Amino acid sequence: NQMESLSFLLNKVNARARETLLSSPGFRSHFEKDEEHDIVIMSIDIRRSTDLMLKARSSRDYALFITALSEKLKRIIVDNFGIYDKFTGDGVLSFFPDFYSGDDAIGFAIKSARECHECFREHYRNSRSSFTAVLRETGLGIGIDYGRANITRINRDITVVGEPVVYACRFSGAPAGETLFNQNAFDLSRERYKKIVFRETEIDIKHE
Repeated sequence: NQMESLSFLLNKVNARARETLLSSPGFRSHFEKDEEHDIVIMSIDIRRSTDLMLKARSSRDYALFITALSEKLKRIIVDNFGIYDKFTGDGVLSFFPDFYSGDDAIGFAIKSARECHECFREHYRNSRSSFTAVLRETGLGIGIDYGRANITRINRDITVVGEPVVYACRFSGAPAGETLFNQNAFDLSRERYKKIVFRETEIDIKHE
């Protein structure tokens, strides 16, 4: 059954991609072979997630808050032609491969990041009754990088591995509400979209 054999992937992509996966062996093969691709990686980290959990009125309240948030972030990513990799417990990993997201992969990642920041602000604002106190410096830190990475299968699930994954995750240590680009992602963004305004900043990364 083709649907069963693709179950590891179908819930990570949008409806249009699901149809193509079921009808196009060529498109499907990109996910079935362990090979390198040019990929934009977006890593999301919920800043002060431990403090958020401690301020929740109950563990159930926090579980409901975080589950609903992860579903909303997933929907944003897949609607913007990204692939939802996993929820990490305090964040989300996603990726935008060239063969899937096209020439606008970095643009889709930028749009996703902006929408995810707004989603968190709205979701937290609407969930205040679930917490005993409202934290000022919570929100999403988002890191974006671009480069060669492998789409691979681990424990019957699909994931992405490679240097840009490492840097996107490190850069998601950004202050709440901010998105940081590593140099390769910045270069690609400037090449594709001349009017995007960036500002240079610094982030402390262990040993670098």
